[in-house]
Amino acid sequence: MFGLIFLRAYCRKMNATLDKKDALNGTITVNIAADDYMPGIDKKISDYRKKANIPGFRVGHAPKAMVEKMFGPNMLLEEINASASKGLYDFIEENKINILGQPILNEETMIDKLEKGLDYTFKFDIGIAPEFDLQVSSADVFTKYVVKVEDKQIDEEVERMRKRFGKLQEVDKAEDNDMIYVKLTELDDDGNAIEGGVSADSVPILTSAVKSEVVKATLIGIEKGNESTVNIFGLFDNDEGEISHALGIQKPTVADLSPNFKMVVNEIKRTTLADINQELFDMAFGKDAVTTEAEMRDRLAKEISSYFDGQAEHLLEHGMTDAIVAKHNITLPDAFLQRWLKDRYADKFNDDNMEEAFKPEANYLRNHLFEEKILVSNNIKVEEEDIRAAAVEYTKSMFGMYGMSNQLNDELIDSLVEPNLKKDDYRSKMINSAVKKKVNDYIKSVITIENKEISQEEFLKIVEEHNHQHHNHSHEE
Repeated sequence: MFGLIFLRAYCRKMNATLDKKDALNGTITVNIAADDYMPGIDKKISDYRKKANIPGFRVGHAPKAMVEKMFGPNMLLEEINASASKGLYDFIEENKINILGQPILNEETMIDKLEKGLDYTFKFDIGIAPEFDLQVSSADVFTKYVVKVEDKQIDEEVERMRKRFGKLQEVDKAEDNDMIYVKLTELDDDGNAIEGGVSADSVPILTSAVKSEVVKATLIGIEKGNESTVNIFGLFDNDEGEISHALGIQKPTVADLSPNFKMVVNEIKRTTLADINQELFDMAFGKDAVTTEAEMRDRLAKEISSYFDGQAEHLLEHGMTDAIVAKHNITLPDAFLQRWLKDRYADKFNDDNMEEAFKPEANYLRNHLFEEKILVSNNIKVEEEDIRAAAVEYTKSMFGMYGMSNQLNDELIDSLVEPNLKKDDYRSKMINSAVKKKVNDYIKSVITIENKEISQEEFLKIVEEHNHQHHNHSHEE
């Protein structure tokens, strides 16, 4: 089969026709006459002669026949390829054919040998984007959950905040959640330190992290300076990785350890809760942003409400998009697209995995076609300011995820957003995000949204069920 390199060339308009097999599949036939490609070849030969350095001839003086004999076949290949490509894509553009994937050379196009002066016919199979009407209206009813913020939630957030900004304090007797720093020494069966055995001077042990209730009971109430014998495997719940890390030894050697170790308590540290005062307010919210406990609780209530509102909004958008796209029953030229994927991405798609690997690709394509239909049908544009707004929102969400929102300001945001938007991958991601926002905003302006107030526990259960269903659905789809 003669492989095409799709290059643009300037030549006269070629004869091309479309044979539609059905609404989603077709074959474009491109007929190339000698007059389409011969002028390009003559020009290439003439240009090459001017700079060709061929032994026995001065630069630019090699005979045309010699240059043509040496380089003509490659030039012929390039010009025919370019002519076929131009004829194909000009026809697609002029006839406004919305194709999916890229055209694939039809198996009927068989050219064993290229010769100057002959006419050629190329056939390309294409996948055609489906036509469908939008079906989005106020008759589409969806629920948005409103999570009630209760005193219990605020109390828990205050507790977390006080722990986060608490101070580490040395104490004499251990309680749950304390950090105990111990010296561990390997013992023989008689309780004596093994000469050349394993020893570690300061091993941190968080009491609340000890899984064995029996071992934990021996740690609660233990005092600084205490000496005792412990089972090293029980102390670390038989986790060879944890044991090797704590003792500073190679993991394969853990199995050879004596189970008995002498443990000496060097120190005990406890994180005390921060006092509710101006120092805590400033650390948590910024200098003088909050000045009273009532203001703090009000601020936390708003933050909790905002957080759950964002989660509820995401749940709404996810649910409405899945339901509405599914309702449109968008069909695709599956066989063509699978053939194209195998041809284009042979390292990822093959006959053995195509059935499963194609499902998420088809899902993505249906969503893309639906989004495109929304934008075009309603003349919705995605401007540069929309792309930048998406980047700003993404940056804020990243900082918020790590509890660093207070560090953000306009100058920092600009310093992160501007250079990133010059990177193709990042920019593409932000364009997709801006498109999704525009589409979601439009859908929400048309459908009917009913608010329903529920508790935090009820909402988290709904989210968990949604995530579980969506995870399974993703595998099925």
